[in-house]
Amino acid sequence: MLIKPLISILALIAASGVIRRFKHGAISRAGFLFWIVLWIAAGALVWVPQITNRLATFLGVGRGADAVFYISVILLFYTVFRLFGKLENLEHQLSDLVKKIALRDLDDRR
Repeated sequence: MLIKPLISILALIAASGVIRRFKHGAISRAGFLFWIVLWIAAGALVWVPQITNRLATFLGVGRGADAVFYISVILLFYTVFRLFGKLENLEHQLSDLVKKIALRDLDDRR
């Protein structure tokens, strides 16, 4: 099977990127832990798919792949929600900064 080694290699590349970003201070400790756990879990689930079947049984879903899909969709929606919130916050901050600069420039011209 080609998919198992391929996903494992991609998970290792992603995990090394997370480690590199954490060392450079680009992500927080909580973000680091979240992403490392996610990529380790992705690699483990490829090699031990019975875990997803147990998860599916616990959640009341028919198949393990369905459980992973549902959880992934929920996490993606949550991520999009958070990103939109942060984007809105940045837009407000940028608007406030532009107003302050414009008012300062106006005062300097008088």
